[in-house]
Amino acid sequence: STQIIRVANAIFYHNSIPISQQYVKLARELYGSLVYPLDLNADNSAGVINRWVNDMTAGKISRMIEGPISNSAGMVVANALYFKAEWKRQFDGYSTRDTAFFPDGMDRSSYSVKMMFLSACLPFYRTYDASDITIVGLPYRDNITTMYLIQPANSSRMTLRRLQGTLNAKTVESWIARMKLQKTSVRLPKMHLRSSLDLSQSFQRLGFSSIFSPAKSDLSNMFPASGGGQKPYVNQIVHKLDLTVDESGTEGAAATAALIDRIGSPAFFNGNTPFLIYLRHEPTGLPLFYGPVFDPR
Repeated sequence: STQIIRVANAIFYHNSIPISQQYVKLARELYGSLVYPLDLNADNSAGVINRWVNDMTAGKISRMIEGPISNSAGMVVANALYFKAEWKRQFDGYSTRDTAFFPDGMDRSSYSVKMMFLSACLPFYRTYDASDITIVGLPYRDNITTMYLIQPANSSRMTLRRLQGTLNAKTVESWIARMKLQKTSVRLPKMHLRSSLDLSQSFQRLGFSSIFSPAKSDLSNMFPASGGGQKPYVNQIVHKLDLTVDESGTEGAAATAALIDRIGSPAFFNGNTPFLIYLRHEPTGLPLFYGPVFDPR
């Protein structure tokens, strides 16, 4: 296999709280999760969590927890995703060159990035509606995952944010269903994307607010009643990601690039303005990563 997908899940709960063994069994079987008792008030508790994440991500993510854990914490839920794969159609390394990237639109200031080039038969779709969305698919070698690049016309930081506000999974999946294989030229900046999020507010916006409240939390299926002691609640849901995007190979590239520059392609994706990345696991349709690229440096 030329692809690595590592998903690390863990629940670190305060060792003074008895946990349901049925819950431990389900967490391990359904989510492959580590369920670990830990004195969250100890000085080294963050280090214990960070060492586990470092091991699970081959050193790519070395610090899941920044700073000490709150003294009132009853539990820390951690998730880390590490992804590495080779393109099915690799970018031409000899054509990578310094190119301007315009984060706020073509009429505003820019900075230089390493821009890769590819011309191949790729999944492509353009909406040709008011928003004029272009989406191109970059399959990985094992045909298990595809990176979809989504970009509105005249893209900028503001335009892309507006698009994000209207997008949902059904819309993205409908675009993917309409994609056709066609000769496509792609210019994409080399990227090493790192994401660090506290998902507590996101979960609360989705309606999962009670689990963050010491007064309202009901985790009785996880923890047996503790005889009048403090009810356990979720203190943090931390998510980090490390994603590298590069040419991944240059064999036989120079001659092909010269020919492509002369004949051109009918479909084109130019990643010199902000765009969305949607990394999709094809057998299940599940997204592994989704997010905007405002600064690929």
